[in-house]
Amino acid sequence: MKIENIEQIIKLFERSTVSKMEIESGDLKIKLEKEVGDTGTFVRVPASAPQKAVEQVESVSGTVVKAPLVGTFYTAANPQSAPFVQIGESVKAGTVLCLIEAMKVMNEIKAPMDGVVLEILGRNGEMVAYDQPLVRLGDAV
Repeated sequence: MKIENIEQIIKLFERSTVSKMEIESGDLKIKLEKEVGDTGTFVRVPASAPQKAVEQVESVSGTVVKAPLVGTFYTAANPQSAPFVQIGESVKAGTVLCLIEAMKVMNEIKAPMDGVVLEILGRNGEMVAYDQPLVRLGDAV
């Protein structure tokens, strides 16, 4: 396995909600583990930190829309299109917030309620894990 592949796996693991992962490829075995904070607390593991080190970030309010499946996160229908939503924008229940591509199928992720987009947690074009936070919505103004 190439070092670039290992680095990519570590980066994906750090951004995911998965707390443990083991990968075996030939005679190479990689075991990653991190602590996961309480509900409402986001945990970030800096790339330069040891695997067990955890830096907790303050709790935040709002409704977090999570990934219902594993796939590639997109903020727009295609690279030339405007994003579906932007931070500060008011949305209605059912508004498309983003897409997750899985097995060449584009799945629309919709707002579960009326609200305001407080934060876009996914990164365009990057893999997301099941139940990974994608967008945080606040109460409608």
